[in-house]
Amino acid sequence: MVLIVSLTFFSCEEMNERVLPSCTGKSGDLLVVTDSLYYNNLTGDAIKQIFSQEQVGLPQREPLFNLIQVPHRSFARIFHPMRNIIMVNIKAESKIKLTVRKEVWSASQLVVTITAPSDEIAAATLTKNAGALLDYFNNKELARLHAKYKVNANGKNAQHINEKFGLRLNLDELYIVAAEGEDFLWMRKDKSAGGHQISQNLIIYTYPYVSDSTFEVANLVDKRNYYTKKYVAGGNEGSYMLSYNEYVPKQKEVSLNGVYVNELRGLWHMHRDFMGGPFVNYSLVDEKNNRVICVDGSVYAPKFDKREFLREQEALIKTITF
Repeated sequence: MVLIVSLTFFSCEEMNERVLPSCTGKSGDLLVVTDSLYYNNLTGDAIKQIFSQEQVGLPQREPLFNLIQVPHRSFARIFHPMRNIIMVNIKAESKIKLTVRKEVWSASQLVVTITAPSDEIAAATLTKNAGALLDYFNNKELARLHAKYKVNANGKNAQHINEKFGLRLNLDELYIVAAEGEDFLWMRKDKSAGGHQISQNLIIYTYPYVSDSTFEVANLVDKRNYYTKKYVAGGNEGSYMLSYNEYVPKQKEVSLNGVYVNELRGLWHMHRDFMGGPFVNYSLVDEKNNRVICVDGSVYAPKFDKREFLREQEALIKTITF
């Protein structure tokens, strides 16, 4: 099978002439444009298997993306500005083709089009390119948040983090310092929706680098527990944050601004308190200073889905530069 992948971009001159509306839909929404005959068959099964798989590291089941399907005949102008679109065209005798286009009908939009001669081949093409497709849409959602956070690059919180750790992080001014130590900083942002509390936390800590065994899951969790037990207190007397022993965090290596770092996705709870939620933790070696740097984002939102709140923390952490 030969797959043709093309990336379509627009020149600066062309962009200056095109005034695009803002993209529509909520973060994590994915519009699937394909006829119902195929969506209810192998093509749809492949799309659901890729994009509706469960997001790891959350306390309840949530899909990676929220799928919205419309057939080609119903793809009206109202749908054109959607932030994320995947279009599957099945035409007999057509060649297999996968095209990625940006800002087709709206600003910050991503449109992936797959053309195939049959339902079976469309499904196979989707499955073969599953990892790349997920990366396209996940990275685009993060890029939208990065653009939003860019305005905070020179803010008070960003300057404080830079002075303390030698890192640049585009942290907005709604975060406040909740606890601080020589090698530790906990900042939190609280808000409410419908009378229910939502708390997003950012934790940064450093410790001496001794060996590569530092990056074994058990050792990373032990270090996280050491700092959260010492500094991150709950509402009840004697309460503190810990990682759930019953849930082993999922680990993988990711690229963070050209540097490979360790990612952990797990669950936390408050010892002696009724609180908990997901966290995402990134750790790397600062060779110049012979230290390990850990940046950790966590969410408390008991009445809400947590995928997008945690995505905001992930995107925030991924603004880091050294």
